[in-house]
Order: sequence, then structure tokens, then C-alpha cells
Amino acid sequence: MSENPKFIPTDRVSKKLKIVVIMLTVLIFLAFIALFNKFSNKQPIKNVPAVQEPLSNQHLVDEYQRVGTRLMNSGLKEQAIDQFIRVWEMQKFDGVEKAKAAQTVGRLYADLGNCPEALVWLFRAEVLDPEKILTPLIDACLAKVRNNISGQ
Repeated sequence: MSENPKFIPTDRVSKKLKIVVIMLTVLIFLAFIALFNKFSNKQPIKNVPAVQEPLSNQHLVDEYQRVGTRLMNSGLKEQAIDQFIRVWEMQKFDGVEKAKAAQTVGRLYADLGNCPEALVWLFRAEVLDPEKILTPLIDACLAKVRNNISGQ
């Protein structure tokens, strides 16, 4: 079989198929132009509320501290204890802020007369920040605990 040098592979393709392929190519080209125009002329959307970002750990800590302080000032010491325990738990590193939360929890427990629990938190505060002077409060709680033990 000798090949005809003038043979073009499209010679055997029907004209209907050629027309369909050309039309689809033109449609795709027009779709790309429309899409390009849509993106290039895009106007910012107005009056759409911004997506609220989740609160960071520090924002939550600040919130718990403010709520705890307000509860404490309102005389709701047990509820304030819960808030300050959350502050203590959320602190990632041992340090002054964690010690302050532990000290506050200890003082609140002492105010409620729960010296055994107060001592746990006061000792934590003392370990986290040795420069804090908690000795008078710790000594007062220790004396109450010892009196309760000896009185039983």
C-alpha cells in the first residue's frame, strides 16, 4: 500500500462532526471569556457581616478573669472559683498569671472556710511564684486545719 502524500486524516471525518467540534470549541472559548470578565469586574460585596474569628486562648482567659472578678465582687465566690480555675487550666506555662489565678482560688476557698482546698491552691501559687508572700494566709489555714484535726 502506497501512502498518498496529500492524504489528510480529517478527510474521512463527517462534516456534521466537524461542525459540532467547532461549535463546542467556540462555546468553551466564550465561557472562558465570560468567566474572565466575571472575575475581573468583581465588586466587593457590601453589607455582608464579617466572619467572626474564633476567640483566642488569651481572649478566653481575659473573659474568665473579668467574669470571675465580677462574681467575686458580687459575693458569688463559688461561681468565681470556677472561673479562676478555668483561667489556671488555660495558662500554658507556669508563671505569674497562673500563680495569680491559683492564689485567687485559694483566697476564695479560704473565705468560704474550706481551708484544705484553699491550701492546695495556695501551695500551687507559692510553687509557681515563690516571691509571692502567702505565708500569713497559709499559716492561718494550716492552723484551722490542725484545730479541726485535733478537735475530732
